Amino acid sequence: MSRAAALLTALLIWAGAVAAQTGPHFYDIDAEVRIEGAVRSIRFESRYAGTAPFLVLELREKNTDRPIQVEISPAWFFDRDLHQGEIVRIVGSLVSQPGQPALLIAREVTVQGEIFTVRDRKGFPSWRGGPKGSSDRRRSGRV
Repeated sequence: MSRAAALLTALLIWAGAVAAQTGPHFYDIDAEVRIEGAVRSIRFESRYAGTAPFLVLELREKNTDRPIQVEISPAWFFDRDLHQGEIVRIVGSLVSQPGQPALLIAREVTVQGEIFTVRDRKGFPSWRGGPKGSSDRRRSGRV
């Protein structure tokens, strides 16, 4: 086998493996929903290559009791302590992936009447620029 053919074969195998993985998900303002639920678990997960771990919550939706994973923001950005059992309201983009639990990408998180904005109205992250460049943290008072 020639070197070019071997390289092409390796490239096709790699491309197939990458295509089989769940691709990145993006904020879709047309899929925005509001949910309320109790925090079941709190995790820090590597979600995107080369980025800090993200704060990820698992909620049980209040009205349906269905489990929902909520991707909040990089852990360094969200500066509010959350606790298991705490009731939160989330505005975010619902991402459907076959065979996966529901995933909500958060834009606003309301905890005990305090609103934390983690993305702007178009879904762009408020943490753009990294920990040093992020001066766009928004917090509203009690609602």
